[in-house]
This record gives sequence, structure tokens and C-alpha cells, in this order.
Amino acid sequence: MDASSFRERAMVAFPHDSAPLQVVSQIAKEVHDDASTMEQALKGQPWTAVPENVLHDRAKDIVALTLEAFVHYIPAFMCAAVRTPESESATYAMYALCPTGNYEDFAKNTCGLFAPKQAEVVAEFLQFLEDDPSFTIFSEEMKPGIELWRRRAKS
Repeated sequence: MDASSFRERAMVAFPHDSAPLQVVSQIAKEVHDDASTMEQALKGQPWTAVPENVLHDRAKDIVALTLEAFVHYIPAFMCAAVRTPESESATYAMYALCPTGNYEDFAKNTCGLFAPKQAEVVAEFLQFLEDDPSFTIFSEEMKPGIELWRRRAKS
């Protein structure tokens, strides 16, 4: 899979015509020093318009996103990660989408936020990372997550 074909599939699966009104949760603003920076970087932009350098700079703050913003902006983070899988931001995107335990809770609370077509793109993304030499050490960790996303894609 190359970056441009992945982006095309993501553009079909994820709406990109409007941005969420709230980007960062209130509690994240209270506990994450960089949450306001994340909000300033993304607010009002559709995911397709966010510059790649912003995605790499802000990837560590994915956890600060509201649920609506997470679903809206995660394709941008995935596309940036596919372009540079050796980057630290690719690892943040992987962990945002791949549980390290509590699989059924993750399936319900995270995978359930995404439509089946979107889940299919997420599964492709995680499979791409698992196959990349940069992620060899994460391979066993990723397998259950990929399976959860594939299951969601079929539902």
C-alpha cells in the first residue's frame, strides 16, 4: 500500500467536509499542558487540510481529543503515519487505535465509534504498520487490535 492510495481510501470512508466544534475535551485542557495547542492546531479544519508537520508535532496529544474530534482527525494521523511509518507519530497513532488489553471494552467504546467502512480503513492501517519493519516489535501486540477492527468492519 502506498500513501496516496491509502489517503484515497480514507477520503472515501471518512467525511471531510466539516470539522467538529469542540476539538479537545475540557478535562484534557485541565490536565494536559499541550491540549490548547492541539485545539489551536486543528480547530475549524477538516482532516484533509491539517498540515502533516502539525500531525507529527501533535500526535502525542491524540488522547486529548474529544470522541467526535478523534473520529474526525484520526484519518489525518493515519495518513501521516503511512507516509512516515518510522516516525514517533506513527507509534502514537498505532496506540490510539490498537488496545493493549480490555479488548471487548475497546471494541465497544472505540471501534463502535466508527462505521464499518471506516473500521476497514483502520484495519488496513494497522496491518500496514504490522507489516512495516519499523513495527516488527509490535507485531504480536497489534494482532488482536487488527482482528477487532476487522470484526467491526464486517458488522
